[in-house]
Amino acid sequence: MQDIFLADDLTAIEKVIWDLLQQGTTSYKSAFHYGTVANVQQGRAEARTVILRNVDPGLKKLFFHTDVRSPKVEALKKYPAISWLFYDEPLKLQLRMSANTELHYKDELAISAWQNLKPTSQLTYSMATAPGEALEAFKMEAGPEDHAGLLDFAEKNFVVVETTIVTIDFLYLHHAGNRRALFNCVDHTSHWLQA
Repeated sequence: MQDIFLADDLTAIEKVIWDLLQQGTTSYKSAFHYGTVANVQQGRAEARTVILRNVDPGLKKLFFHTDVRSPKVEALKKYPAISWLFYDEPLKLQLRMSANTELHYKDELAISAWQNLKPTSQLTYSMATAPGEALEAFKMEAGPEDHAGLLDFAEKNFVVVETTIVTIDFLYLHHAGNRRALFNCVDHTSHWLQA
């Protein structure tokens, strides 16, 4: 695979990038299973690690999930631009991606994503306390005690964040010389950059 990164075919390189991203949705061992997402929140840059849940190479979209009570939801409503960061240590490959977001809450896409989640993942949205809320002391806390009620409560907190990629900044670290390129997913152009 690394040989393709040494070739001059940017179209082939972009295809490999999207293939790697798709692998990130199906294998927890993939370096792209987790990505870092950064956005502007209360006038500051905020970054966090998220699980890459779905990829649509044709529409140039990446998806992750969050809790509707999270402060980043309000921040994304005000300023929907984000950045993604992925790094694969064995491949020596870094991807920095700019994107615009759209939030899906209780719509068809969110309902479908919820139904495809494992129950253990669904339960992560069942905490009675909102993400980031101050606690007097750490405590394991959940919503309603009955399982069905717990999942109903959890589903009300579930949001899918759809991100439409604008640009991909590709950097391949190599002993013979680093290689860097920019892919514009809006006008479907690409060109090499000084690394």
